[in-house]
Amino acid sequence: MHIEFKNISHSVKNRAIFSDLNAQVGTGKCLVVSGRSGCGKTLFFSIASDIIRPDSGQVVINGSAVNQMHAQDYAEFRRNLGVVFQLSGLISNLTLEENLMLPLNRHFKELDKGEKLRRVNSLAKEFSLQHYLAQRTEMLSSGQASLAGLARALLLKPKAVIWDAPMTEIDEQWGLYVLNLLVRLKEQGTTLILCSNRKEVINQLADEQLELNEMLCYSEL
Repeated sequence: MHIEFKNISHSVKNRAIFSDLNAQVGTGKCLVVSGRSGCGKTLFFSIASDIIRPDSGQVVINGSAVNQMHAQDYAEFRRNLGVVFQLSGLISNLTLEENLMLPLNRHFKELDKGEKLRRVNSLAKEFSLQHYLAQRTEMLSSGQASLAGLARALLLKPKAVIWDAPMTEIDEQWGLYVLNLLVRLKEQGTTLILCSNRKEVINQLADEQLELNEMLCYSEL
């Protein structure tokens, strides 16, 4: 999935955060968005994942502007996008299994429940979460919740993964595993957008870097 950000401008409470920001990332490549606290990394994440639409400018996916997509094309775009939130984004009053089932129930309604459960159990086992599937997510540690958020994003085998503050709550052992997983995803053609200042993320994964500075956004390739 090729993703472009064209002339993105956005203000929050009359304060310009982005002004004519331009960036792009090709299929199977990784764009790391970095910058000090308050410069707009989470806002960029929200725009990239279409949680927020920018005041002006366009996010373009494989040549098609997101805000101009027909319903069917937009549904296809969402199905192929894995989104991982900084605080996992899990729903606390659901079990882990129910949380992981959400994307399958939304985008693959034709699958029978048995196949959905097979996929959920397989991915939960990969992240050592299989023993927690029946528990509410509030019982998970912060690191486990982060891994669960990543697992949920990967369930649909997306063509692009967007992650806000990757590995912030994940310990060193799992951090190494996740880094290697992200490398494998790139090799398989998955596009990555990671909003992070972590040196290991930048050094090991970044093909392109967008450095955000307050009131000034520029790219370093």
